[in-house]
Amino acid sequence: MSDERPCVLVVDDHANMLRLMTKVLSEDARVLTARGGREAIELLKYEPVSVVLADLSMPEVDGLEVFKACKSLRPDAQLVLMTAFASVPSAIEALRLGVFEYLTKPFEPELARSAVLRALGRAPAVTGHTHEDLLPGVDGTSAAMRDVAAMVRKFAPSSATALILGETGTGKERIARAMHSLSPRSGRRFVAVNCAAIPAELLESELFGFARGAFTGAVRDRAGLFEEADGGTLFLDEIGEMPPPLQAKLTRTLEERSIRRLGEARERAVDVRIIAATHRDIEAMTRTGGFREDLWYRLNVATVLVPALRERKEDIELLAARFLREFAPQKVGFTPLAMTALLDYSWPGNVRQLRAAIERAALMSSSDRIELGHLPAQVREQPPTGSGMDLAALSWNEALAEARAGAARYYLEEVLRRHGGNVAEAAAHAGVERESYYRLLRRFGARVDERRASDPPAADREGEGGAG
Repeated sequence: MSDERPCVLVVDDHANMLRLMTKVLSEDARVLTARGGREAIELLKYEPVSVVLADLSMPEVDGLEVFKACKSLRPDAQLVLMTAFASVPSAIEALRLGVFEYLTKPFEPELARSAVLRALGRAPAVTGHTHEDLLPGVDGTSAAMRDVAAMVRKFAPSSATALILGETGTGKERIARAMHSLSPRSGRRFVAVNCAAIPAELLESELFGFARGAFTGAVRDRAGLFEEADGGTLFLDEIGEMPPPLQAKLTRTLEERSIRRLGEARERAVDVRIIAATHRDIEAMTRTGGFREDLWYRLNVATVLVPALRERKEDIELLAARFLREFAPQKVGFTPLAMTALLDYSWPGNVRQLRAAIERAALMSSSDRIELGHLPAQVREQPPTGSGMDLAALSWNEALAEARAGAARYYLEEVLRRHGGNVAEAAAHAGVERESYYRLLRRFGARVDERRASDPPAADREGEGGAG
């Protein structure tokens, strides 16, 4: 069964501190650990964290940056700061972020436990699921996603190898993280690697580690990702891109439950659950020799197929609202025509593309709602697919605002076209300043042909404001 206790995230770049605090807190809460701020922020995106206990001084992303991210991602979580380098500026910043307690290292473990327990007492109950969350970190209300959630919950308690299939951008890693979060391994690490992002000659050493002297530059022993994930889950994304020789080694690892570092003779036992994912048709690849058949059989034990976003359009409004809260929490939502465009679009890039579109719209918008003109051109200019939304379905004020926005966009684009893309001439025709015309283009999301749009030559521009 999954662990329903409150979740505490411990963040420190020293492994011994992570082990210590896991031991101290494991009877009171489900403990997650992150060896650095970047990893912590990733966990906050997916895990229902109630308390964050973080070190102040860490390379790249420090504790205060983690807390800033937490205020956006988990605004109800309580924050406890650990530091060996207390300072007035950091204390002021910590207070500004709402830090609950400030622990100075070295401290007695029981002191930290007491602070965390007090913080848990102030944190609201978090189960990891709301009416919007089918799974931890996964949103949706569609029948297709409910089927996915049912499969994930069925497979999560097992240690069986799992395979997640779906188009690029459908959220396969989120599904994998949810499966880990609901499993008995949730208190241990979830380690993710993209097999397509690492050169083939380096992927083997990344996964299995190496001994000193195994190759040029191997100046010390190094554990691989299998050992880092021991007791937890290793997520192999884009496994369809894994080179055939490495597929053979992975097959043997799945059989023997042990690994051998490069340049080392001895076997090392590992207890790791493998979750793999790909957008490729692995079964077809086995028929053409592009993927090992024996590895396919071992991966295809607990298979989850994640539907494309166009196959679960009921979820688009929910996802768009969630992304808007993430990027622009001060905005109240979308105009009806903007939402219609989102619902009508086919989203070839799936949830990832939707998220990017909402981020862009949030940057473009200066009003309290996302308008049609703020959306990317390919979304707002698509042919309608019969969603049934028209101006007559709106209130008078809404219809007037949408009609004005559409007319303004058409006017700005048409005037610019008639003047050959010359912004100064278009602005003069419209009776506004050139800078104002640029602002109007941005405000209404008008298309500008960058190859044709121009200003007058420098000499002409200088003459515009001359003394005469």
